[in-house]
Amino acid sequence: MSDIIVGLDVGYSFIRTVIGEFTDNNGIQIIGLGKTPSPGLRNGTIVNIESTMQVIKKSIEQAEMDSGCEVQSCIYSIGGVQIKSWDSSGMVQVAGSKGITPREITEQDMAGAIDVARSLPIPPDRQILHVIPRYYSVDKQEHVKNPKDMLGVKLEVETHVITSSCTSVKNVQNCISRAGYRAEHMMLKTLAATKAVMTKDELELGSILIDMGGGTTDVLVLLHGAPICSLSIPVGSSYITNDIAYVKAISTETAEKTKLRYGCCWEPLLDESEEFVIPGLGGRGPESVSRHELCQIIQARVEEIFNMIRSEIVSQTKLTHLSGNVVLTGGGAQLLGILELAQKVFKTTAVRIGKPNNYGGKVDVYRTPEYATAIGLLLGDMETRHRIDTKRNNKYNGGDSHGSKTSVLGKIGDIFKEFF
Repeated sequence: MSDIIVGLDVGYSFIRTVIGEFTDNNGIQIIGLGKTPSPGLRNGTIVNIESTMQVIKKSIEQAEMDSGCEVQSCIYSIGGVQIKSWDSSGMVQVAGSKGITPREITEQDMAGAIDVARSLPIPPDRQILHVIPRYYSVDKQEHVKNPKDMLGVKLEVETHVITSSCTSVKNVQNCISRAGYRAEHMMLKTLAATKAVMTKDELELGSILIDMGGGTTDVLVLLHGAPICSLSIPVGSSYITNDIAYVKAISTETAEKTKLRYGCCWEPLLDESEEFVIPGLGGRGPESVSRHELCQIIQARVEEIFNMIRSEIVSQTKLTHLSGNVVLTGGGAQLLGILELAQKVFKTTAVRIGKPNNYGGKVDVYRTPEYATAIGLLLGDMETRHRIDTKRNNKYNGGDSHGSKTSVLGKIGDIFKEFF
């Protein structure tokens, strides 16, 4: 096993690379970062293979120079409007002789139930990314988290199945391969970000993760430790830039700089007299603009995005109340006033910005919401490796006493790849 791990966040506005190194205490240390503008994507989908390939290569090379390591492979993210999800259930009989004698449930039984759940009919142009167990039922006992070693006759599982366009996945893999690297595993962007910024309590109580990207805003709703809804709104922070450019008749480049330097989406935070100057376009003279006017443009668009999210979540889950937090990540989450506006729209004070923990290295750079996905890719893959190592050690120590050790461990390894 390599001592380094590489996460590649393929985003609309930027492609970010994070290189981590395993530590002696089963942890991870960040040793390299790369970030390059991404002109080859639209709404989370690659529209220019050559451009995206070049940007991926440049981002990884930046991280290589930063870390002093040579990268050969990476774990990469996928998201955007091509992501679709469904709930699915699976059931297997675990009874002993004559079908009525209960026996202990094994990991092989759990894998079998999940295999049944993943066999739901999906369109031929889509592929399954993740099959995530929400809870199990053993006979009449429901909402069981881990049924292993319980006695039962029938085992059922409720899962959340996340799929993507086959073409989108192949395009990302093709770009990575053409850049000279091996694409190992992929992970849904919001699942990765959840790994980096959410606590166990937030996952259990019910929380919403909102990843505010450039072309799309991706959302994951979690309850009792598992996703119950994943969706993508085809509007992101680039739309805010376009709004500013249109209203003020300036270039998108100037509008982006204006948004980053003076932007705010909550008027009460601004002083009445605050003004700034924007350059004119096509020989037109510079113009003095109040920050309140700029805020009105930005706030209208961000409020629309949050209202769309709230409406979609209620429509898909029928939930109107969760006890956890609304956690904001992505580059758009760095906008001044974003917390206050989210509190207004979602009618709760339980809103926070999601920032990764301290893993050494350039903490001031990556401990921001824009690096949540890239850091989460490392953490998710690290957990999977630890689980597989644990299973392998249990096998060598005689810990698996049910059925064929090789087939069961193979199944479990596949499931871990599927989960996160």
